[in-house]
Amino acid sequence: MPKPLKLHTPHDPSNMANGCFVFITRTISLTKIRRTMFDVEQRFNSRFQYPYVFLGEKEFSDEFKRTVQFMAGGLNGSRVEFGLIPSNDWGYPEWIDVGRAEKAAEAWADANDYVADKAGWRHMVRYWAGPFAKHPVLQKYKYMWRLEPGSHYTCDFEYDPILHMQENHYSYGFAIATEEMPDTVPTLFKSLTAYLRQNSATSPSSANNNSLSWIVGGKNGGYNRCHFLTNFEIVDLDFLRSDAYQDLFTYLDRSGGIYYERWTDASVRSLAVPLLLSPRQVRWFHDVGYRHDALQNCPQAVERQMRCHCDPSKSTHLLSMSCSSQWSTATGIDISELIKV
Repeated sequence: MPKPLKLHTPHDPSNMANGCFVFITRTISLTKIRRTMFDVEQRFNSRFQYPYVFLGEKEFSDEFKRTVQFMAGGLNGSRVEFGLIPSNDWGYPEWIDVGRAEKAAEAWADANDYVADKAGWRHMVRYWAGPFAKHPVLQKYKYMWRLEPGSHYTCDFEYDPILHMQENHYSYGFAIATEEMPDTVPTLFKSLTAYLRQNSATSPSSANNNSLSWIVGGKNGGYNRCHFLTNFEIVDLDFLRSDAYQDLFTYLDRSGGIYYERWTDASVRSLAVPLLLSPRQVRWFHDVGYRHDALQNCPQAVERQMRCHCDPSKSTHLLSMSCSSQWSTATGIDISELIKV
């Protein structure tokens, strides 16, 4: 079973982790950002007062800056920082055939009755997958809590999850894990297999304490497409900056799947975490009330429901597409009592 939670004293500067919230966004998303910040401040941060970092490929408007500074607790800006994404980190890499990438996006959209992904979305998921952790504004921070514009937090926090990560030596935290759509990642696992052949030091046979079995076990024992929903994640940035992580990202990035298929930062993170971390370094935040679009996590425990506004019967882990049970099997963590309804 997971370790008992240690309750934390609100806003005790001597007992805070070195962490921040991170948005990668644009001025146009301000309304969605206000909605998410309102939840975060009401449910958690008005008591704990972690700073916010906003990164964008273009400068944010003055109105945007004033609004988020006010929502973060005042107009003096002490809890908000802004960073411009370097142009060489945002755009088509030199090894990508832009025409092929555009045709691939159109073909996938037609096959799935979607609007084709804009190039900016592909650039964003690539940036989240690797380069963002090296942004100068983030170098002074060790932990990052990712925020997605428009997402909702539906339960009060009675402890500090960033400090919880630090105290328990976790490197990665997630709330929801599901199966990815088959035609978004047709060659992803093949690329991982090729990477492992070239990097035997990180192969499953030499890493006896990873959780790669979480993503293996589909049809005929193959790749089951389990992945973390990274729109909520709390991460040790030193892990994302590590040579092992960056080497894997670079290999997958140069494989072209972000542009020629539909790989995302979740695709990369969901290979790197089970490959490079042990199960004890990963925290499933089953007790966090979170909703993004149609997917959500709603705690089942009655004592948590007293501080929530969500329906536990609608939690994503109850759907056939959920990978919660696979995580339990792969890591040896008995979470059946925590997720039953």
